[in-house]
Amino acid sequence: MRRPRRDVLAVAAACAGLTLAAVGLPANAGPASPLIPSSTAAGGTPAFTSWLTTADQPTQEPTEEPTEEPTDGPSDEPADDPADDLDDQPTAPPTDNPPQDPFEGERQDPGEAYEAALRDAQTVAVAEAQRLLQSALTDIDEAAAGVEQARADAEAAREAEEAAQREAKVAAEVVERTQREIEAIQSNTTGAKAAVGTVIQEAYQNNGLSTVGVLLGADSPEELSDRYVGMQTLLRASDTALGRLAADEADLRNALSTLEGQRKEKEDLADEAAEKSTELEAAEAAAEEAQAAQEEKLEEYEHALALAEEAALEDYQLYMEQLDEATAVGEYLDSLTEEDFGPSQGTGSFVRPATGQVTSPYGQRLHPILGYVKVHTGIDFARGDGNIYAADSGTVVEAKFNRAYGYMVIVDHGVFDGQRLSTLYAHQTGLSVSAGQQVQQGQVIGKIGSTGYSTGPHLHFEVLLNGQHTDPGPWLAGASRP
Repeated sequence: MRRPRRDVLAVAAACAGLTLAAVGLPANAGPASPLIPSSTAAGGTPAFTSWLTTADQPTQEPTEEPTEEPTDGPSDEPADDPADDLDDQPTAPPTDNPPQDPFEGERQDPGEAYEAALRDAQTVAVAEAQRLLQSALTDIDEAAAGVEQARADAEAAREAEEAAQREAKVAAEVVERTQREIEAIQSNTTGAKAAVGTVIQEAYQNNGLSTVGVLLGADSPEELSDRYVGMQTLLRASDTALGRLAADEADLRNALSTLEGQRKEKEDLADEAAEKSTELEAAEAAAEEAQAAQEEKLEEYEHALALAEEAALEDYQLYMEQLDEATAVGEYLDSLTEEDFGPSQGTGSFVRPATGQVTSPYGQRLHPILGYVKVHTGIDFARGDGNIYAADSGTVVEAKFNRAYGYMVIVDHGVFDGQRLSTLYAHQTGLSVSAGQQVQQGQVIGKIGSTGYSTGPHLHFEVLLNGQHTDPGPWLAGASRP
């Protein structure tokens, strides 16, 4: 029977590889985007050796689903390749002692990487399909173990039944042999009884075997001698016949007693053999049922695998659509004029935009479940107290619903080191601020939700320099909580 491979999750990766090929990218490469710094898009994948905790992420509160604004479908074409000139890429503000890990202490145990990867999926369907696939794999393993055990039980029952049949056969042969011995003893007893009868008859004819009778009946000394010799011979014959008869009768009694025990043992062994035959039939039936259950679990696994492949494809398409939206955000910011941005109010020093822990870092990495390279354009925060805080003072330049980001807000903070600094806050429950509004650092500008492409309540936070996303980590290094 065909057994599924333990690394079946690679099938989802193969599915994603086909999608990569469909959009003109090699299966072992990540999707290109003008928003990806060339240090990552060109293959310089940042090292993310561990994941981040979501232990404090609460259950999503019921909210009304936003009405999605009409938009064109996701593009089937890949984004343009990023520029190779590192000088054109945005950089984080210089620091005297740049931290090695801005989120030290928030890192998650590597053993939870699988669950973290599920949470990182773009669609709930991926997470559910992967869980279903894992469950099907477990069921197949259990079914295979059940088949193996059932077959072992059937084999043991077969051996026990064969042994019982052999013992019953031997017992039957012993009974037959004892019966033949009894028949021979009975024949000998019959002969002994006949010999005794002959002696009795002769004694009767000779007026008994008493010495007085023999002597008184003799007419001459010669006759007396003959009678005495005959009497002795008859007495010896009588003793022999009686002794043989007694021995034969004793042998017969012993043989009959032995036969009774042997017949009882024969019946017991026959019953045991019949019981073992019944057990064998039950074990063989159980083995057939286990085999059928294994086949059923295999069908369930194949169905789960198909769902996982479909979900992975959908996830990749949504991911590419999200990259398109990220590109559109950059293009939108690039199209704004100084008048659109308003007065510069930022300080260039951030506070954390949420109180929750970081659940997903920034950067490009190979997704451990879906098997393709995904670029996370920001940092995700768990819900915490549920509020979204302005990382710095500035002007709201965009506040709207986006199919990928859900309800999002973009705040411009001004120009620092020749680069325009903006921050983006996505997946909000709704809109609490509007375009053109001035906000202060630490001001509540929204509520953490799960709108757009999201699997649960969290804040997706981006830092953009000249419209291109960059790693928020250095900007948040040492940032205080609001």
